Amino acid sequence: MNMISKNSSLHWALVVSFAVLFLCFSSAFAAFSDYRDRDSERFLPKVVKPFHADQDVVVIVMRESIPRGGGYTYQYPRENPEPKLTDRYAMEGDLSMEIELIASDYSGVAICIAGSADLTPYIEEGVLEFWIKGDKGGEVAQYVLVDDGVKSNGESLQVKIGSKSFGDITTEWQRISIPLKAFGEMGVYWDAKNQREVFMPFSWGNFKGFRIEVRKDENQAFKVWLDDIVIKKIGEEYKGPAGYPFRNVL
Repeated sequence: MNMISKNSSLHWALVVSFAVLFLCFSSAFAAFSDYRDRDSERFLPKVVKPFHADQDVVVIVMRESIPRGGGYTYQYPRENPEPKLTDRYAMEGDLSMEIELIASDYSGVAICIAGSADLTPYIEEGVLEFWIKGDKGGEVAQYVLVDDGVKSNGESLQVKIGSKSFGDITTEWQRISIPLKAFGEMGVYWDAKNQREVFMPFSWGNFKGFRIEVRKDENQAFKVWLDDIVIKKIGEEYKGPAGYPFRNVL
């Protein structure tokens, strides 16, 4: 009887031990499962917002990066903050370019493509198109195209249009579409040696990039975000003031 009792006790002890181990294993497995299920939504791959399919785009100045293969940005004066890509805001894709300019000085930021592009076939119907969003709203700027300086000893000629010709900059994203012909035919550059502006025909066959700039004391502060800057073969009709631009003619 004693032997049977001992065997029985041993049997039940083993059963209890296995039961405890099973429960521990099950609890651990359930716990890992809980963690997995709890965190699963935190690590879902981000769905990238698609760009609009548009066969009319002939030059991409800026989308998810500065232009590749030799593209670059620059700012002036040198102490002006450098432009930067950010995911804080974006209208197309995941990134926009944050641009902050010194409001108390003549300052600007340019985004230049690698090489240059011939826009002469698109002057009549082509457009500069981009999205803009202001930090405070009411910012005032100049929208500028630059060439590669082939006609002006390396000094990039610029053609400009005031931002107010296309409505106010606000804290909401706005699409700006500017007909290329609205910029006119005459470009200008600053002759630092002689401290004067020089006017020459803009080289539409050697388009280099886009620039946004402010005049001294035109704003109290200036910060905007730009997105999806492109040149298109055809776009919306000009909706600015009649007869603008006034001086950009040969």
